[in-house]
Amino acid sequence: PAKHPYVNYRLAGKLSDFLVSPRVQKLIAGFGVDKFGQPLFYPAAGSE
Repeated sequence: PAKHPYVNYRLAGKLSDFLVSPRVQKLIAGFGVDKFGQPLFYPAAGSE
């Protein structure tokens, strides 16, 4: 935050939390399956 004071650090954290939430990770895992028969992306959250 000190290096880039114009960045909304709090909101960036909320976006990060949203993107790794189980709901969004499930959407990512299923994206493209209907059209292509397999997902176009693979969820990364929780895979460590």
